[in-house]
Amino acid sequence: MKRPTQEQVQAEIEALKKLKPFGPFRAKTERAIEIAIEALKYGFDQTADEWNELDDEQQDTVFQAEGWKTGDIKDRPSTGWEGLAK
Repeated sequence: MKRPTQEQVQAEIEALKKLKPFGPFRAKTERAIEIAIEALKYGFDQTADEWNELDDEQQDTVFQAEGWKTGDIKDRPSTGWEGLAK
């Protein structure tokens, strides 16, 4: 797979911003979406304290977003939120 262009990354950030979390896990989903956006915009230093403060699911969100941005993962970060966000 090839890397997405900067325009595609920006479009993905906008798609994530449009997601509306709902249900009992709304706050957790909202935070996961914020983390995905941060990963796409800036990346995460996995040796920093902020990385250690993330739980396993949040770290997986970072891996997925950064993997898509580098072209290693096919699924866009804005997909797969069914049942958690619209």
